[in-house]
Amino acid sequence: MRTKLTDIRILSDGRPGHENQCFGLAEALRRRTGADVQCVRLDLKKGVFARISQARQVGVGLAKPQLLIAAGHRTHVPLLLAARRFGAKSVVIMKPSLPMWAFDLCLVPRHDLNGPNGRKGIVVTRGALNRLPETVPVKTATGVILIGGPSKHHDWSGAPLLAAIKEIVRRQPELAWTVANSRRTPERFLKEVATLGLPIEIVPHDNTKSGWLPSVLMAAEEAWVTEDSTSMIFEAITARARVGLLPLPAKQAGDRMIRAVDDIVAAGHAVRYAEWLAAEKPTVQVYSFHEAGQCADEILRRWFFAL
Repeated sequence: MRTKLTDIRILSDGRPGHENQCFGLAEALRRRTGADVQCVRLDLKKGVFARISQARQVGVGLAKPQLLIAAGHRTHVPLLLAARRFGAKSVVIMKPSLPMWAFDLCLVPRHDLNGPNGRKGIVVTRGALNRLPETVPVKTATGVILIGGPSKHHDWSGAPLLAAIKEIVRRQPELAWTVANSRRTPERFLKEVATLGLPIEIVPHDNTKSGWLPSVLMAAEEAWVTEDSTSMIFEAITARARVGLLPLPAKQAGDRMIRAVDDIVAAGHAVRYAEWLAAEKPTVQVYSFHEAGQCADEILRRWFFAL
């Protein structure tokens, strides 16, 4: 039986990527229900019993939640026991380390599953959820190039990226281009971009404020993102930009993050630079989806009323 959703609690492990996904889902639910959203940041320096106590707390500023949302392995036990105490529904955003049947709902990226899964308690998502709004403003004549860096899944190769940036800007002079790096980008790379002499704005990541990237993506007609940066790729798609993928060498073909990017390309949501470059009249299509909104709709369908 469905009820009115008034109070949502996020259990956060403090990792920005996990918290971003949890807030993306909670804010989509709030847009549909008007529910209050509270966030409890678990102290990971303490043991599991202390984290359980934090998750189960009530008092000043903390209402009894009807829905608990968490991401990150060290939130799983606190999530389950807090949900049991409050009689709340538990939603975990990832493939959990505990059995999936233990949670009321698991939102699992397609690349984390070995094949189709029709279990009632699993919703398969197309990558990371995010906090971008569902209403996209009118686009401006701008483009953004987002550079990641070496990671567990990718090596670094700066020369091909420099050549790609030069060609993208050369072919589309009608767009005002911005190039931005990330914490993982080798420090020298933006200096190398500057030597190209292109009519672009270069934005180091440590010069940006909170909310800069979403606002730039929401305005941009086109976004190019290095293949290692899956969260930024999905943000660009959610923002309804034309999305292109810049190459970085994969450490191991076929690992789960490589599969995630392959799925994006196969679904037509983005184009790799090599295919775009080879096209006689290169274009990138715009595809619209909003995973946080779709997951929020599924949660409401199962348990709660919308406005």
